[in-house]
Amino acid sequence: MLVALTGGSGFVGSHTTVRLIAHGHRPRLLVRDPVKAARVLEALEVDLADLELVVGDMTDRDAVNQWLEGADAVIHAAAAIGVTGPRTDLLTQNVLGVENVVGASVELGIDPVIHVSTVAVFVPPDRPLITPEARLSSPRTDYGRSKLVAERYVRRLQDDGASVTIVYPGGVLGPGQPTLDALMEGLAGALGSAWPMPSGGVAMIHVEDLAEVLARLIEPGRAARRFTLGGDFLHWPELADLCDDLTGVRCRRMVIPGWAMIALGAVLDAAKRIRPFAYPLTRDAAEIMVTMVPTDDSAVLLETGVKLRPVAATVEEALRCLAAEGHLAPEKAGRLAPPGAVVVPNVPARERVRRWLRHHVVPRITGSSTFTRFGPKIVPRADRLASQLSGGRFTFTEATQPTLVLVTTGARSGQPRSAPLACVPEPSGSWLVVGSNFGREKHPAWTGNLLQDPTATVTRRGTTTPVHAVLLEGAPRDAAWADLMRMLPVFDGYEDRSGRDLRVFRLTPAG
Repeated sequence: MLVALTGGSGFVGSHTTVRLIAHGHRPRLLVRDPVKAARVLEALEVDLADLELVVGDMTDRDAVNQWLEGADAVIHAAAAIGVTGPRTDLLTQNVLGVENVVGASVELGIDPVIHVSTVAVFVPPDRPLITPEARLSSPRTDYGRSKLVAERYVRRLQDDGASVTIVYPGGVLGPGQPTLDALMEGLAGALGSAWPMPSGGVAMIHVEDLAEVLARLIEPGRAARRFTLGGDFLHWPELADLCDDLTGVRCRRMVIPGWAMIALGAVLDAAKRIRPFAYPLTRDAAEIMVTMVPTDDSAVLLETGVKLRPVAATVEEALRCLAAEGHLAPEKAGRLAPPGAVVVPNVPARERVRRWLRHHVVPRITGSSTFTRFGPKIVPRADRLASQLSGGRFTFTEATQPTLVLVTTGARSGQPRSAPLACVPEPSGSWLVVGSNFGREKHPAWTGNLLQDPTATVTRRGTTTPVHAVLLEGAPRDAAWADLMRMLPVFDGYEDRSGRDLRVFRLTPAG
C-alpha cells in the first residue's frame, strides 16, 4: 500500500517509515526539509529509493492535497512540540495540521487513517488506570491545548463515521532521536545532576515497538478505534533504581513534593508568556510527572500481536544513545559509556550541577531575544558589583561557568576599563576568553582595547594577575575554539547570531 506519513524526519515518524517498508508498504513522506529527512532516514539505513518525499508543510492545504493524491492509507505522526514563537503558533500548527491531514484524508475516503495523539490528553487522570474512554484533561500550555483541540476534532470525525484510528503513546525512548524530547532530555539531566523524586511516575515505550504497532494498524475496512499505548509504567524511584543497576553508578536523588514541581512549572510558564524560550518543564509536564498512572494497552497489543520489549532493555538502549551522542557524561553512563570514553572520576556535586547548567540551561536562556536585549545591560553590571563587593572573589556568572574580570586600557580614553568575562582556564595557567558581546553584531570594546594594547590584568577568585593578550587565528584559534565549545557551548550560538567570527584571545600571565 502507498502510505502517506507526516513526521517522517522526526523520531516516531522515521522509525515508522522503517517498519512500513519492512511490512511491504511504500511510504510517501510530507517533509519541510528533504535534506534533513534524507539524513535522518539514511542514519536508520533506509534506502531512499523505497519511499517518496513530498516537500511541504502540514499547514499548507495545497501541499497536503498533493501529498495525499493516490494514497491508500495515512499516518499523521507530526506535531509541533515546543514553544516555537508567538503563542498562536502551536495552536495553528497542530490544530490546522490535523484538520488538513486527517480532515482531508477523510474527505478523500482514504481508509485507514491513523492519528498519533498522546496519553497526556488524559492527564491528570481521574482513575488509577488510563483507558481510551478516560476523561480528557484541561491543559494550560499552548501545546497541551493544541493537542486537546485536535483530539476533539478527530473524535468528531469518528462520531460521524470516519474510519480513523487514534493511538495514545506514552513517553517514547530509543535510538535515532534527531532532537531530544522532554523524556530523553530529562533522563540526561536527571542522571547528569540530580533526579527529582516526586510522586507519580512515567509510562515508557520503545520507539520501535510504537512504530511496529502503527505499521500493523494499516488495515482497511475497520471502524473507528482508540488505543492507549503508554508502555511500561515505573514510579520515579523505580526508574532511578533501574538506571543505577544498568549503569553501575548511583544517581543523586532529590525528594520534591508534587506541589513544588507543579509550582516550578507554573513559574516557567509565566516566564514563557513574557518571552518564549525552549525548556521542557511546564506546569502540564510537572502535573504529568506527579499524577501519571499506568495505561491499559491490552486492546492494541491483542489487536496487533505486538509484544513490547522489556522496560530494562528500552531504558538501557536510551542511556547508551545518550552517552554515545555526548548528552550523558561517561562517568554517569558507567558501564553503558562508549568503549574508550574518558571517565572523569569523583566530580564534585557542585561542578556536576554547573556543567548541567552550562550545557542545558544557560544556552536556552542566553539564546532568547529578551536576554540579548537586556542581558548585556544587566549581567556585566551585576558581575562588576559582585566582584567589587567580594574583593574579586565572586561574580554572579561564576555560579554557572568560570569567570574573570579583565581590566584593559581604553583605546580612546586611556583609562582602565573592566569587563567580567566567561573564561576557560588552561593547564598552563593562561585563560581563553571570547569577544561574544552576547551575540550582538559588533565586537565588544575590550577586544579593540587589547588589539591596541595587549597588556592587561585579570582578577579571578580574589587574585589579580598581569597578563599579555594574544589574538588567536588559524589553527591555534580552531584548537582553542574546540576547548571553548566543550566548556562553554553557548558561544557557538552567539557566533551564529552575531554573523561574525568571534575574537578569541589567550591571556597569558606576564613575566
